[in-house]
Amino acid sequence: MLLQRLLLLATLWVAAPVWAENTSSTIYSDVEQSVYQVRVINQQTGKKNAIGSAFVVMDANIIATNYHVVSTYINNPEGDFALDYLSTSGETGPLELLAVDVIHDLAVLKADKPLGKPLQIVPVPPKGARLYSLGNPMDKGFSIVEGTNNGVMKSSDDSNILFSGSLNPGMSGGPTLNDNKEVVGVNVATSGNGMSYLVPAEHLSTMLEHLQQADFKANDAVSQQITEQLRNHADKYAQRLQTMQWKIERTGSFMVPTDIEGTTRCWDNSEQPSPDDLMRSYFTQCGNESSIYLDEGLEVGTLSYEYIWFDADKLIPARFYRQYEIKNVSVSASEAGKQDVTNWNCFTDFTVVAEQEFKMTVCRRDYHHYAGLSDLLVTAALVGHPKQGMLFNLDMTGTTFASGMALLQRMLGDFKWQP
Repeated sequence: MLLQRLLLLATLWVAAPVWAENTSSTIYSDVEQSVYQVRVINQQTGKKNAIGSAFVVMDANIIATNYHVVSTYINNPEGDFALDYLSTSGETGPLELLAVDVIHDLAVLKADKPLGKPLQIVPVPPKGARLYSLGNPMDKGFSIVEGTNNGVMKSSDDSNILFSGSLNPGMSGGPTLNDNKEVVGVNVATSGNGMSYLVPAEHLSTMLEHLQQADFKANDAVSQQITEQLRNHADKYAQRLQTMQWKIERTGSFMVPTDIEGTTRCWDNSEQPSPDDLMRSYFTQCGNESSIYLDEGLEVGTLSYEYIWFDADKLIPARFYRQYEIKNVSVSASEAGKQDVTNWNCFTDFTVVAEQEFKMTVCRRDYHHYAGLSDLLVTAALVGHPKQGMLFNLDMTGTTFASGMALLQRMLGDFKWQP
């Protein structure tokens, strides 16, 4: 009896890798004809400017990919670039852009003929489920990457799926499937070390439903569509943050809002104190962990804020204020250039926060191509204390000015002076 059990266990142990191998092989052969490479072609040179992956969905001539894969084409509407597909058999053809969801990094395209069998979209499977990511990594040909579903990220605004598999450049926009060859996510990014991110396919389903209602007609005002998506998202995001519970923690003699569960995290970045220090500073830095890709070098949707408390018992007030003024500097994290935004427009005044006087500077700059979208930069410095100070800096990119100011008011309302 014992020998039979050992033989059974040995059989199961040997069979498991074969089953996994057969699953990958079956997926590869059954789905290969529904996965394509998408290319952005410079019409002046005829060469590829950008590539990604895509897959047939809902209808035989409809394919889905990432927004960032086709962003060069979208952001250069003068006709310098074109879109086409490349099949695993080497067949090519033109593509038409139908619609985008810039918030979730998705785009839907249409071919001029049937491309293959549409893949079915289903909800995200339970955490720990085996997943299979397909695409064209490094322009080296069709490949499949196995990994594990580590669940929808709850500590990040974008709520992407954390995938323990190594996605590579060129796989963006490809499908990630379950064991039944159904789409659960769309490849979007990697952070290296075998960890990658997928857009839940439910967002793609929403896009496809709207397109189906419009008989899959192309949106002739894609730039306007993107602008509206950005503004709506910025307003909803700021409104949601205002209603959420912020952790309140001590910074020097203040109680201030810090972490927001599932949205922002805070870290201590204070310098190691020394007995010889004439002035000590305590630095708390907070921020969200998501951004919205718009173009090469241009991302929006970031939120960061920081508190720096200064204690200078060993300095005379005049020397302390000189050092304090030097530290009162804030720089936006945005890499937007003159081609993207206007110059900063700033306003400075004194205001009372938590019964303490602050010198506050509010700066704003607007986006040229996304009407109503702005960057907001705020610096507030505690005044009136001869040997103590606090700096509060807030940096928001790609928000609406009204929403940014409302969020600032919400945060300042949580300040409490507790010496």
